[in-house]
Amino acid sequence: MVFSPESLTKIGTLGTFIYIPLNDQSMSLEIHINVGGCFYTPKRDIELSKKAVDAGFDGVWIGDHFHPWLDNRPYTHHVLPWLGALMNEVPDVTVGTSVSCPMYRYEPPVFAQAIATLDNMFPDRFELGVGVGEALNEAPFVDEWPGWGTRARTLVETIELMRKLWTESDYISYSGEQLEYSDIKLSTKPESDIDINWAAWGPKSSQLAGEHADHVLTAAGPELVEDQVLPNFRKGREASDGDYYVSNEIVANVGNPEELVTEARERGELIPADTELDNPDPRSIQSVANNRLADMSDEEIKDALLITDDASELIDTFEAFEDAGVNRLLVTFNLGDPEEAIEAFGNEIIPEF
Repeated sequence: MVFSPESLTKIGTLGTFIYIPLNDQSMSLEIHINVGGCFYTPKRDIELSKKAVDAGFDGVWIGDHFHPWLDNRPYTHHVLPWLGALMNEVPDVTVGTSVSCPMYRYEPPVFAQAIATLDNMFPDRFELGVGVGEALNEAPFVDEWPGWGTRARTLVETIELMRKLWTESDYISYSGEQLEYSDIKLSTKPESDIDINWAAWGPKSSQLAGEHADHVLTAAGPELVEDQVLPNFRKGREASDGDYYVSNEIVANVGNPEELVTEARERGELIPADTELDNPDPRSIQSVANNRLADMSDEEIKDALLITDDASELIDTFEAFEDAGVNRLLVTFNLGDPEEAIEAFGNEIIPEF
């Protein structure tokens, strides 16, 4: 089976990022792992991360959730202590969040303090992925779930506030439309500049990423990256200098296709992110996923979850992302044996890039 780029338009929300230095198309595609933080225990996710790095993966990422996207998923680690443990166990690779919403569930200055502490201990390794939030994670912590525009404005102010806290040596005050703080200071500063990656899909969010962040993250397929995300991100960056990257989430699974399709059906493992971003209840989202899977053929499930028993069949798909400008691909394995998939990627895919 060869997976077409067209089949990837809306499957990226399962946990994978792709980064591209847009001003250096000669760079090769990096393969990173995104452990998700919702399938296995925190300790096992660290062990899987170590195996991935040993197999040649270039970095480790984790989703930042309070509730899991799907009620079948048994875990949601708190990513900040987990990242500290990871960086102590797995040296010298990039790590990041994919993605964090640094407001509502978090108090922005406290979140900034946690990130500064991580970078102070492990300089120049952490990349912060941020987004405007999803109801399943943030809605339980606010009286009324804000609309996208309000959340986007709050994220802009949060980024401004965090950068001030990371760089200013004196006490600061901040007064915006959404946030207000007086006389606060971070005494433990980051050791390096912390790159911020804004999660975007549509034209407005992509332009905001260019205006207020260093890089853009997306869950789009190759065509949408090229036609919508990149042009609007570049438009937002018109007054900025320096390198920048585009990121994309993707999922892939290696194993017996019949067994993996059966597992997907039994667990209801399909995220309906195109309709459920404002749904705060993973049980309800799970019901939507179950109904969609019931209406899908086995072949459609294989396409949607990139299921294959031969990892080399994924190379054409990954090359399509590379051709669209992607430099760094973060892969989530959400079915079957992740160790088998890690080994297959180390043997069949990573050497190709």
